[in-house]
Amino acid sequence: MKIQDIRSFNQYVKADPPKHEWIDIGSYPETFILATPPVYPNFYRISIKFGLQGEGNKSLMFFSSPNQPIAWETRTPFEGYYIQITEDIISNHQHLEYSFLAYGLHEPLYLEKEEEVVIIRLFKDALMEYKRENLSMNVLLAYCNLMFAHISKFYERQFGERKEKYNRLVNDFFELLNTYYNSNNENIAQPSVSYFAKRLNITPNYLSDLIRFHTGKPVLEHIHLKIIEVSKNLLKNNQYTVSEVAYKLGFEYPNYFSRLFKKVTGNSPSYFRNK
Repeated sequence: MKIQDIRSFNQYVKADPPKHEWIDIGSYPETFILATPPVYPNFYRISIKFGLQGEGNKSLMFFSSPNQPIAWETRTPFEGYYIQITEDIISNHQHLEYSFLAYGLHEPLYLEKEEEVVIIRLFKDALMEYKRENLSMNVLLAYCNLMFAHISKFYERQFGERKEKYNRLVNDFFELLNTYYNSNNENIAQPSVSYFAKRLNITPNYLSDLIRFHTGKPVLEHIHLKIIEVSKNLLKNNQYTVSEVAYKLGFEYPNYFSRLFKKVTGNSPSYFRNK
């Protein structure tokens, strides 16, 4: 079910109506529904929840971007805070465009105690401002920016600590990448970040940040390097024209392949073949 605005979502989950159509800040009420099938809110959600079953004393933060599915199921009410903010606000304030906002529910942030103190304080301060009769949007967005900067730092800590899980994901990505062109599929598509993220059941933003953290290179650069590696083998073979190589690699237009090849290697495909 798609939910087009914050007011409709709050009505659905039995939360208080928002004071503003563009941004909503609140604490989870006891009336908040305990379960829902996947719904697709048309805005960003940032939340912290504590008291979740099976998580011990850990507080978790969850993120979703417009039209990402979110769903949950718990037997008992939970506590916490949330910020809901429209896509227009984020796109018009580029300093708020953090990649973790599109991680989805696949990768919550597990807060350490000292991190929890920081985040809860910022939520409470933002909520206090939100409840003022003459709330300041600039102040609210400043709180969001400060909170997002802390969250980004806390995710770096988590990427470094949960090595077993992340190493498995990184290895799975490279296995998929290294075997992508092994099939004889004539209708193969050019590999994309979205393709690998979908295969790994994570979001593209999460995959990109994870690979960059562990390798120092963005995921798209690894994809391009693999394309060039395979293309060099095909070009050396002399069995295919440059255009045929491009089509075999999934490029719809050969000039796009030639442009990428020259960008990565400094030479055209034809020059590489003939040198």
